[in-house]
This record gives sequence, C-alpha cells and structure tokens, in this order.
Amino acid sequence: MSSMYYHTTSLANSAADNSYRYAGANPNNYVCFGSNASTCPSDNLYRIIGVFGNQVKLIKSTSYGSYKWNSSENNTWSSSTLNAGTLNGTYLSGLSSTWQNKIATHTWKVGGMTSANGYGNGAKTAYNYEVGSSSASTTDSMKIGLMYVSDYGYAASNSYWTTNMSSYDSANNNNWMYMGLYEWTISRISSSSVDAFRVNYPGDLDDAFVYNVSVVVRPSFYLTSSTTYLSGSGTSSDPIRIN
Repeated sequence: MSSMYYHTTSLANSAADNSYRYAGANPNNYVCFGSNASTCPSDNLYRIIGVFGNQVKLIKSTSYGSYKWNSSENNTWSSSTLNAGTLNGTYLSGLSSTWQNKIATHTWKVGGMTSANGYGNGAKTAYNYEVGSSSASTTDSMKIGLMYVSDYGYAASNSYWTTNMSSYDSANNNNWMYMGLYEWTISRISSSSVDAFRVNYPGDLDDAFVYNVSVVVRPSFYLTSSTTYLSGSGTSSDPIRIN
C-alpha cells in the first residue's frame, strides 16, 4: 500500500488541496535537519508531513520537551508563550543561521475550530474548519509552529480518515505521527478562550486548558522552496539530507 497520497478532489475523504502527504504506520519520511554529522543524531531527526505547494513541511520526530501552551488564560496563538518564547524564541535561536535560513516564514491558520469539528468528526471535517474553505480568517506569520489537528488525522492510514478523531486510538498502530504521549497541536478551541486541541496518549484527540498543563511539543515548519534534496532513502538510519 502506498505511504504517500496525492490529495486531489478525486481522492476519497482527502483534504483536496493538491498536497502530497505521508500516511500509515512507518513511511520512509525521515530528514536530518540541523546537523551534517555522518550519522544523524536522534535529536536532529525530523519527518516529512507532506508537500504543500512548493514547500515541504517537517515535524520533529522526537519530543522537544513539555510546555504549557500559554502561561495565561488565553488561547490566542499570537500571544502564546509557546509560540514566541519557546518555538520562535529558544528553539529557533538554537539553530545556526544556516539552518534557520532553510525555514520559510509561513502564514499559519490559527483561528482554530469547535471541538465538534476538531475531534467529533473525521480528518476532512477538521481540515475544512481548521485550514480549509470553512476556516477562520485568523493567521500568524512565523517560522515555527506545531502540527495541525488535520495533519495528525491524515497521517493515519487512509482507511481511518472517516473515523471520528475522538476515537483515533483505534488508528494508533497505523499513524506514524502517534508517539504515545500527550501532545499539543497549534489549534485552539474556537468556542473557548482557554482550551486548545491535543493528542491524548492513547492516540485520540481531546483538549486541555492552555495554562494548566505542560504537554509535549514537536516543532513543525515549512522548508523554503529553494531547499533541495541531496541524498538519503528516508529511513531513520539513512535519512534524507538536504541542501
């Protein structure tokens, strides 16, 4: 079975955004980022979420640590301490300028959606209300973000794309993005001022207070369109190297 899907309008239950996305248990989508060592350190292993337009979107393959989404009772991403202080602050500044310059400043959709649209339905509904045609107009331009709820939904094998994401624990053995940990997404609960979506440790989706709990984060970002393939098969022991 293919591990990459071209999300056209003819692909059943797809995002229909002409993206290419990896899906399934363990596709060969590893990239070494932030290191030129002959053996890529595990901390520098990232994975390709997909190709969106002319940009490749990556996510760190391991945890960057556990953080609160925000230090105050406010689920607005632009003022989130996780955004400015951790991801686009400490994490980004920890990369050399060479690697920082490979990361595109991207316009992220951060208006969020209701819980019913986020985990009360399948991946397509989450996509439509989170970043697609029914999404809020709120955006933030930045280099580093987190996974979208729909990124996580579409990382599962395509047979799960119609499964309610509140029941995505049934897909945890067929979703390469699942880590078996509580993990934040970038998306807020739009009907609340204090909640954001997260992945539960069994693999399903729920939400949590942004200021009340520290949860694992994995930085995610888009490579610049000028970044090119150099070598590698995409396995964890032979990750893709980029120019």
